[in-house]
Amino acid sequence: MKTTILYVALAFLMIACHPKTEAELELDTEMNIMNCSLAPATDASEPSMNTMVKFVPPVIKKDDAIEAEPKTSTTKSTKSKKIIKDGSIVIKVKDIEAAKKHIDAVIKKYDSYYESEEFQNYDNKTRYILKIRIPSKQFENFLGAAENGEGQITSKTINARDVTEEYVDGEIRLNSKRLFRNRYNELLTKAGKVVDILAIEENIRVLQEEIESTEGRLKFLDDQVLYSTIDLTLLTEKEINKDEEKTETFKEKIKWSLATGWASVVTLTLWCIQQ
Repeated sequence: MKTTILYVALAFLMIACHPKTEAELELDTEMNIMNCSLAPATDASEPSMNTMVKFVPPVIKKDDAIEAEPKTSTTKSTKSKKIIKDGSIVIKVKDIEAAKKHIDAVIKKYDSYYESEEFQNYDNKTRYILKIRIPSKQFENFLGAAENGEGQITSKTINARDVTEEYVDGEIRLNSKRLFRNRYNELLTKAGKVVDILAIEENIRVLQEEIESTEGRLKFLDDQVLYSTIDLTLLTEKEINKDEEKTETFKEKIKWSLATGWASVVTLTLWCIQQ
């Protein structure tokens, strides 16, 4: 009986002291490496179930803390310049409807479109406020055709911004985040502990949000580079007939005098009655 008890105790002792499998050791090593790259060091002791329920997401470093990938990265670097062109023009015309038809024809000719169109009609002036998107390759041709119409240019501003550095930097950061995300997805398939799964999924979630934000910024820059923007205002001033203005003013004075005089008569009559 004593011998049987001794064998059972030895069996439990061997099971308790059995070392981690190769897969478990590999997962622990990879998790430590990834956490050193993206998050500050934390307590290595395994938390209790209560702590696991109150899991605090690991901290991800900002973009400038992530090491950029070498030039041999799989992401294709931007070779051409990224230039954003935009501007504003104010043209004073005599016939605003004819000028608007001319701009419509120019837009159709150069495959452009109106992003917004506003018409304003006041007592002394009428104007169209137009925001036009133009293929960047046709930018100069469009400007020349628009300015060749009838009218006088009273204001003109043209800008060109080089965003190549911002675009290339965004591509490098985007590629780095994608590589980290892919590595975390591989680690997720090897994780067996709840605390490891939660930590990896939180890192994946944060990286995915940053990836989508960077992708959105690059798409916006691509759109601004591909299509230039022009704020075009067509303006015409209305002529006011001075004789009509004087007649109107004289009539208004007569009406005011009559109204004031009648009020004085009524007031005087009431005063006489009361006396």
